[in-house]
Amino acid sequence: MLLFATMENTNTLFALFENNLFNWVVLLGAVFWLCGKFMPGLFASREESINTALQDASRVRAEGEAFLEAQKQKIANAEKEMDNILAEAVQVANEMRQQMESQTQKEMNDLRLRIEQEIVNERQLAISQLRTAASKAAIKLTEAALPAAITDGSRARLLDQFIDQLEVARK
Repeated sequence: MLLFATMENTNTLFALFENNLFNWVVLLGAVFWLCGKFMPGLFASREESINTALQDASRVRAEGEAFLEAQKQKIANAEKEMDNILAEAVQVANEMRQQMESQTQKEMNDLRLRIEQEIVNERQLAISQLRTAASKAAIKLTEAALPAAITDGSRARLLDQFIDQLEVARK
């Protein structure tokens, strides 16, 4: 329809193609030939840029995956290290608890020995003080009762015994 239509006021550029099918075929052939000649270069550069972008993307993806694996490994190592530190902390805490318990037991034993020694010392002191008090009381009682109980005969006999003991002690 367009190919066979006639127009009166037309552009001179299209005047050759108004009624001629052959001219249209030649024009389309020339367009296709020009596209075939220049388009592969355009498509090749576009293909090259796409391939470069794909290669960059795959390289970046590989780097990202390697980085992800490295981070996963670091996380796994950090978790292992955390577990080791936790186990070591538990072990150190148990050792410290055992040391504190043994130190407390030793201090309790030392304190018990010291208390027992002080009890013995205080008992000896109390016994000594009781003996001193009893001796003083006995001496006072004897001083009060002895002059009345000693007669001249018993006094002479005590003096003789004392002198005999002194002579035996000299020999």
